[in-house]
This record gives sequence, structure tokens and C-alpha cells, in this order.
Amino acid sequence: MKNKNILVVIEPNHPHFKTIEKNFLTRNADEAIASYETYDLVVDLTIYRTEKKIIFLKELAKTTKALIISDLTCTFQDRIFHQLPQVKASVSSFFYSPTRTIEYFIRIETEDHIKTMLQNFIDEFFSKVEMKTFENKMIDITFTVPRVVSQIINEAYFALDEKLASKEDIDLAMINGVNYPLGPFSWAQKTGLAHIHSILEELYTTTHDMRYRSSLTLKKECL
Repeated sequence: MKNKNILVVIEPNHPHFKTIEKNFLTRNADEAIASYETYDLVVDLTIYRTEKKIIFLKELAKTTKALIISDLTCTFQDRIFHQLPQVKASVSSFFYSPTRTIEYFIRIETEDHIKTMLQNFIDEFFSKVEMKTFENKMIDITFTVPRVVSQIINEAYFALDEKLASKEDIDLAMINGVNYPLGPFSWAQKTGLAHIHSILEELYTTTHDMRYRSSLTLKKECL
């Protein structure tokens, strides 16, 4: 039965949309900010970069006093937590995980009883989509796995730019040579190349570190 005290903000293109829709009350982003119903908890699974996410969450916070868990995979998390006190936890819900594991973070200053409630809820919530959870103790730009894997994917695209090998050969080399569960191009396809590009752009914009600059071919394929 859908829990009427929990709202999940999610779009149909989210990889877990169908399962979550069956188990929870869901609205898209526009519907959520137009709703003034009473909730105990709002789970925001929109996939936005930092600036758009801040705008959306500020609008959402006007409509509810509920605690908010937000997907901050494509954002500079510290900025979100600094500007939006209602956001008590963050998750990485759409980035493809071969081990079916979701990373999450809970504000360090959160009271123990609220932290326990959030931990239990996140575990139960993602068990509905047959995912395990892992608590990340430090916030950063995006999460650990998306940040690292996006860099690997980007480097594979740089190799493709330089015509060092084909996509198939690079994937095969990474699987057989360094025992990766997936090749970088397969991983990008399963996650969504546009999402990989968003993560890289957020990293590069925030840090100005050249290692996060997106490959030309990666950018072109996003179009």
C-alpha cells in the first residue's frame, strides 16, 4: 500500500520509476511544487545539477515542512546542505551499480533519533527496488562511485578521441586487464551518458581541475 505520509518526487525517466510508483505516492517536479499537502518525509529523486537543484528545492521547501532526502549525484552537496536546512540526507539513486548498491549521506549534526529513522527508511525504501545501501560519511561534489567511474569513462573517451582503440576493445581491456565488472562505455550506457556529462561538468565547474574536462567525443554523443 502506498504510504500517504511520504511523497517521492520522481520523473518517468528515472530507472526505478515503475517500482517506486507502485509502492509510494509519486509526483513529478512540477506537481510537487504545486502541492501543499502534508507529508512527514519527501524523497526527491530528480536528477539536476547544483543551480537547478537549489532552485527546485527552495520552491519545494515553500510547500512543505517535511524532512527532505534528495538525490545529489550531480551536485556540489555542501552548497545544497548549506542553503537548505530541510534537506537532511542525500542519495545517489540513478547511477548504475553492478553490485546494486546505493550511496547515501546524512547530515553530521542530525539528532540521533532522526538519523536512525532516516537510515532505516533509506534501507527499506531502496530494498523495494532490490538495492543495498552504503552510508558515505563525507559529503563531496557528487558521490564516490559516480565521481570515480565518471572520470574513468571520460578517460576512455579521451582514448577514443586519440583513436587508440575501439569502444569494444577498451571495454574488453578494462574487464580482462583490471577486472572491472563493466567496461567504461557499457557503464556509461547503463547510467546514461548525459548524466555522466552532468557529473563531469559539475566537477569541472566547481574545481576547475582539467582532469574533469569532458572529452569532445563524449560531449558530441550527448547531443
